[in-house]
Amino acid sequence: MAASAKISVGSHVWVEDPDEAWIDGEVEDANAEDITVNCSSGNTVVAKVSAVYPKDPEFPELGVDDMTKLAYLHEPGVLLNLKCRYDANEIYTYTGNILIAVNPFKRLPHLYGIETMKQYKGSAFGELSPHPFAVADSAYRKMINEGVSQAILVSGESGAGKTESTKMLMRYLAYMGGRAASEGRSVEQQVLESNPVLEAFGNAKTVRNNNSSRFGKFVEIQFDQSGRISGAAIRTYLLERSRVCQVSDPERNYHCFYMLCAAPEQETERYKLGKPSTFRYLNQSNCYALDGLDDSKEYLATRKAMDVVGIDSEEQDAIFRVVAAILHLGNIEFAKGEESEAAEPKDEKSRFHLKVAAELFMCDEKSLEDSLCKRVMVTRDESITKSLDPDSAALGRDALAKIVYSKLFDWLVTKINNSIGQDPNSKHIIGVLDIYGFESFKTNSFEQFCINLTNEKLQQHFNQHVFKMEQEEYTKEEIDWSYIEFIDNQDVLDLIEKKPGGIIALLDEACMFPRSTHDTFSQKLYQTFKDHKRFAKPKLAQTDFTICHYAGDVTYQTELFLDKNKDYVVGEHQALLSCSDCTFVSSLFPPLPEESSKTSKFSSIGSQFKQQLQSLLESLSTTEPHYIRCVKPNNLLKPEIFENTNILHQLKCGGVMEAIRISCAGYPTRKPFNEFLTRFKILAPETTKRSYDEVDACKRLLAKADLKGFQIGKTKVFLRAGQMAELDAHRAEVLGLSARIIQRKVLTYQSRKKFLLLQAASTDIQAICRGQLTRVWFETMRREAASLRIQKHARTYICHKAYKSLCSSACSVQTGMRAKAARVELQFRKKRRAAIIIQSQIRRCLCHCHYVRMKKAAITTQCGWRVRVARREFRNLKMAAKETGALQDAKTKLENEVEELISNLELEKQMRMEIEEAKSQEIEALQSDLKAIKLELRETQETKSAEISRLQSALQDLQIEMGSDLSAENEQLKELVSSLRKNSDEPERTSTAEAPVIDQTAVNKLEAENQQLKALVSSLEKKIDALDRKHDETSSNITEQLKENVSSDYEMVSNLAAENERLKALVDSLEKKIDGNDSSDGQKEGKIMLKEESFTEDASIVNKLAAQNKDLTDLVSSLEKKIDETEKKYEESSRLCEERLKQVLDAETKIIELKTSMQRLAEKVSDMEAEEQIRRQQALVNASSRRMSPQVSFTGAPPVENGNQEPLAPIPAKKFGTESFRRSRVERQPHEFIDVLLKSVSQNVGFSHGKPVAALTIYKCLLHWKIFEAEKTSIFDRIVPVFGSAIEQNQEDDNHLAYWLTNTSTLLFLLQRSLRHSPTNSSPTKPPQPTSFFGRMTQQLKLMCRGVPKIWLSQGFRSTSSPNLSTDVVHQVDARYPALLFKQQLTAYVETMYGILRENFKREVSSLLSSCIQSLKNSSHDSSVVDSQSNPSQENSPTKSSQENLPAKSNSPKQSSDAPATKEVKAAKASEEKSPENCWKSIIGLLNHNLFTWKKNYVPLFLVQKIFSQTFQYINVQLLNSLLLEREYCTFNMGKEVKAGLDELESWCSQATEEVVGSSWDELSHTRQAVFLLVTQPKSTITYDDLTTNLCPALSTQQLYRICTLCKNEDQEYHNVSPEVVSSLKLLLGNEDEENHSFLLDDDSSIPFETDEISNCMQEKDFANVKSASDLVDNPNFHFLKD
Repeated sequence: MAASAKISVGSHVWVEDPDEAWIDGEVEDANAEDITVNCSSGNTVVAKVSAVYPKDPEFPELGVDDMTKLAYLHEPGVLLNLKCRYDANEIYTYTGNILIAVNPFKRLPHLYGIETMKQYKGSAFGELSPHPFAVADSAYRKMINEGVSQAILVSGESGAGKTESTKMLMRYLAYMGGRAASEGRSVEQQVLESNPVLEAFGNAKTVRNNNSSRFGKFVEIQFDQSGRISGAAIRTYLLERSRVCQVSDPERNYHCFYMLCAAPEQETERYKLGKPSTFRYLNQSNCYALDGLDDSKEYLATRKAMDVVGIDSEEQDAIFRVVAAILHLGNIEFAKGEESEAAEPKDEKSRFHLKVAAELFMCDEKSLEDSLCKRVMVTRDESITKSLDPDSAALGRDALAKIVYSKLFDWLVTKINNSIGQDPNSKHIIGVLDIYGFESFKTNSFEQFCINLTNEKLQQHFNQHVFKMEQEEYTKEEIDWSYIEFIDNQDVLDLIEKKPGGIIALLDEACMFPRSTHDTFSQKLYQTFKDHKRFAKPKLAQTDFTICHYAGDVTYQTELFLDKNKDYVVGEHQALLSCSDCTFVSSLFPPLPEESSKTSKFSSIGSQFKQQLQSLLESLSTTEPHYIRCVKPNNLLKPEIFENTNILHQLKCGGVMEAIRISCAGYPTRKPFNEFLTRFKILAPETTKRSYDEVDACKRLLAKADLKGFQIGKTKVFLRAGQMAELDAHRAEVLGLSARIIQRKVLTYQSRKKFLLLQAASTDIQAICRGQLTRVWFETMRREAASLRIQKHARTYICHKAYKSLCSSACSVQTGMRAKAARVELQFRKKRRAAIIIQSQIRRCLCHCHYVRMKKAAITTQCGWRVRVARREFRNLKMAAKETGALQDAKTKLENEVEELISNLELEKQMRMEIEEAKSQEIEALQSDLKAIKLELRETQETKSAEISRLQSALQDLQIEMGSDLSAENEQLKELVSSLRKNSDEPERTSTAEAPVIDQTAVNKLEAENQQLKALVSSLEKKIDALDRKHDETSSNITEQLKENVSSDYEMVSNLAAENERLKALVDSLEKKIDGNDSSDGQKEGKIMLKEESFTEDASIVNKLAAQNKDLTDLVSSLEKKIDETEKKYEESSRLCEERLKQVLDAETKIIELKTSMQRLAEKVSDMEAEEQIRRQQALVNASSRRMSPQVSFTGAPPVENGNQEPLAPIPAKKFGTESFRRSRVERQPHEFIDVLLKSVSQNVGFSHGKPVAALTIYKCLLHWKIFEAEKTSIFDRIVPVFGSAIEQNQEDDNHLAYWLTNTSTLLFLLQRSLRHSPTNSSPTKPPQPTSFFGRMTQQLKLMCRGVPKIWLSQGFRSTSSPNLSTDVVHQVDARYPALLFKQQLTAYVETMYGILRENFKREVSSLLSSCIQSLKNSSHDSSVVDSQSNPSQENSPTKSSQENLPAKSNSPKQSSDAPATKEVKAAKASEEKSPENCWKSIIGLLNHNLFTWKKNYVPLFLVQKIFSQTFQYINVQLLNSLLLEREYCTFNMGKEVKAGLDELESWCSQATEEVVGSSWDELSHTRQAVFLLVTQPKSTITYDDLTTNLCPALSTQQLYRICTLCKNEDQEYHNVSPEVVSSLKLLLGNEDEENHSFLLDDDSSIPFETDEISNCMQEKDFANVKSASDLVDNPNFHFLKD
């Protein structure tokens, strides 16, 4: 039903909104299809033209009382009208003759009084404001005048106010037709008084309403001929009986059950009732009580209402006895019997409730049990008794409870009707129907199905009535009209109730079959209505179905449809209760006819309800209906909340939107002629100027607008939908054109008028300016001439005078300058001579200091790194030591690993030894083979030489014998030699009988071959030696690799064995080849060549093996290089991580600094703004203050400081007397003097009479200026940075820190003695959070200093020479918040400076102590060696004596600067090899140096004691932990050395006096006792009691056990602790908790005192003789410091 009119730019329209349903806006852009709307919410949306509705720009602020009067009758128009009226507390609105009532959820008593009834009495309908009284009056008048019965239908959802509207109607009808007071109780009173009874038994709490009627009620009020009420009757419909047995959370059962449980104690005991949570029918929901409702009071009110309606006390008792019996019935549970499957009461509790129910019903208990657990089946021949299972018995129990409650409710209605009385002669009635509205929940069951069926029926009746009213309206105005189509819901009604194929008919059919379930029923529905347009099956559900009602789609769950539709009385139940001894119970169940007494008669609730509904509609059809639609504005049930979407849904469910749609289908806009002409005469002005009547004028106006389809009635103009919007669009165009014309004329007139005024004014201004400029120019010329003359004479006089003065001055200056130059020259020469001397000394001193600093830096760096590593290791050990079990396991594991490694090492050593033995055996074998080869070679050589000599002798014989034929023989010899050469390769050499002739060349050749063979053997020996050396190198590398990796060791051994096997094979081959030479002498020469070739091959094999060994060596070296590279990469990555962490920390520091700067700037801005406001206030009161005290002038207010950001409140004039003057004097702050004070005290101004000058000076100034009493001041924020800079400048300078610690603690002491809390402080215990930088810094310092748990100890400041505090210096003042904050800041600085001094001292002691412990270790080792050699003469060595003469502290600033450089070098070399005695002396020197520094700066002895105490505690921790961590430390010699050092410390403590040291010596108790135990001889005589009580009471069990096990000596048993003592300690150690298994001590780094203890522990000092800063005493602004 969108708008069809023209939409133009600037038009007001309605656009759909998902949150508000509809939202209005103005059109910014429009085209054919889309428009852009600027909504009132600020959003801009684009919508279709067909999806928007026009808005009436002239809509009245309070709306209209009848919707038909709206210019635009559509959804957004209806919602806007209802909201406007609802906001104005006008909750009633007409839509034709339909009344819409919006529940206000609050009382509106002015709408329902007697005066209001008088106003509506006899008035025409619609003449007064909409009201239920008007509807009732209209119905009453029509009944009287027309003689037709009337009906008023009140509908709406739960919580919409139907019951209240019904009461209002009955009140008015009683007012119109009631009886007089003298006639007794009237019928209407009885009807109204029956409401509490019906509400108690028929109303319950639902999700949407706390008092929802769970039945329909139609009240028929009967009237006689005179219009007086003569009788009444109440009809009820569809009581929700299933609620008796089934309640969902958070709803409740019927009110009567809870009222009875809250009844007086006598009645609950009589009915044996308890709390509602003990009954099954009530505890299914967690809601037992309602807010603002007392069930006990409601019970008494219900009893009283029963008395009013005529129910006597006996009947009341019977009613509540039945209600109690129903509750007890619900608690009966069934279970299977022991012998059979039949149901029986589950336990004694169920039997108790069964007995109580039987007593309340006044029937036999056994009969009641049989009726619940058994059924009688009647056949033709006999009756069969059947036992039920537990589930069937439980269903029968619930059926009995429901039928009893239903009978009880019907009896109440009948009783009320009989009490009221009915008039059988009455012909006219007015019926008031209070019926439930359309319901759609998340879970919809059979009740919602019946309720929605009722609303469908009533909606059909309503549509027909509205259509009839439209027809009457058109007929009354005599206009032409055609049939108006409206939505008829007959198809939905046929779907539900048509026979035989409707849903109700199918449901009754399913209920008659015992095996039917909700699954079969739903499947039947799906098959029957699968093509019906009003029926649908949800996609994800299996048994649900959806019906498209007129108000929307509703999905129903069929799980309980069959059970809730069954309405039958079990024969056993009927027979049992009809025979009850209680007449009331038996009357509820009258005897049935004989033929049905033994059977269960089936009846359907759906069928009964359909019949009742049909009867109701028949009654309504005989009456003329009037409609009241009740609307609930919100689901929260709270006033002043109007939810558009919720109300629109209710209007649809109530049929109001359907009525509007029917109206819009015809002529929705109906305007009287005069209103129509008044609004649209601007479209045709000529129609009103002439003498036309209203009808003709309207016709001409509409004709000019070119509208089609309108109608002109007798009194109204009827327009189609959208025509009103079109007329408004034309009207807006005409008005816009007219407005633009008017604007143009007005702007033209205003601009011309302004121009003429400006023109006249500019002319006058120009004339005046020209005259003034001329006069000024003339005066300037006169002054210029006079000034020139004056200047001439003045310059002459000045120049002459200056010349004379200059001459005399020049002479004087020249004289003085010459004398000064001579003096300067003399002074320069003196300074130069002194400077040269100083430079020489300074250079020497600088070189010495540089050397000392470099040495100290190196030692500090080493110590820092060692400390860091040690701390990291100590942290890990500490964490591991917290759990003894873990430590023991780790120890066991480590011992197992060590044993395993030792065994592996032994195995490796054994394998290596075996390998070495095998290798030596192989080498020996090779050497023996080599010797054999050499021997064979030697024998071969000898054989060859013998052969050669034999051949030579034979040759000589041959030469002698055959000298003649020498040439021939030579030829033969050549042939023989050639034959010998040819036959050298043959296997056997044939011996010739004749001796051949041998040439000398052959002999030479053989000798050469022998030499070659020798060279070859020697080379082979060299290669074998080289191979042996490489083998040795390979085996050594393999042995080293075995130590690193066991797995690689086995692989290397296998490789070595393989190489040895190859070497053996090579030697065997050589032996075989050498043995082959023994065959014969003839073959030796030939085989020599073969051997040479074999040796060459062997050499190649040896080279190959050497190359393999070299590859293995390279592989091992590469692995070692990779490991080194990995370690380097790990170190590099660690270094990078540390650098990145440092960068992150630096970045965080910069961020914090930036944030701090921003906060400072913000605080400065706020301070300046507050100061400006205060100055303005002071300026306002300045005049009055001067009149009151003229001698004082207020120059300004103090700025807002110290975190106070609120400006001062204005000072009233009448309270600005003496108190205002005093406060202003106190709050004046000498900001101009504070810079002088800070400049003076920021320097080291020293001490006076042992007291810090700076602290007393600051205190006197603040006291004199009365800063402590100022509410707001910035002086403290300027003083605090002076102390902060002392920390930031140099934290390493102990002298500087000690000076400022003394000043800070002294100033804090003075503040503690002077300041007292002012009673005017609003919150002294918890001041506001400081926002200034130093306020935040104070808190951070406190948190930093107190971040760990502390054991606060305080020995106090001690001063034996200070008398009582002088009252002339210290004064008691009322401390304001800035002063208290300043004291807190000083407290933080005292703790911070103390912590820095202590940590610096600890750091220096730590480095010396580390070197001392190391030297103790070395000394102990050396002494043990000396003792073993019985050479104790080394104790008096010159090295030790020279080391004893070293200074105590090499880097002390007290060293003489005149020592020669050679001595410094010697001292430095000697300090590098310190003995334990010198180390202890260095620690003593460090103690003396720090004590001297602190005494020089007068540090309070209280703080000195604390520093020494914590330092000695640190020494104790380090020494004891060193003794306990390693076995080599826990020895007799180490004990002697440590005891010597402790004796040195004890001597120093006795010399330093207890006033300085305090209880520091006691902090070494752990170490002293441990050392005493170590040096005690013999230890075997020590018992357990002596050890734990006398010797070492301070040591824990873990520490004693550790010492006893570490100092064990295997050689000398009498030096060890007895095994019994060790076993006792071990047993005791096992019984202790795991948390106490750590044997290490922890260092305490907390602040060991409370600063508030300074005032109590420090004796009062006399500051009267202390002088202030000398530079301030001479300043006249600080004259008060002289006093």
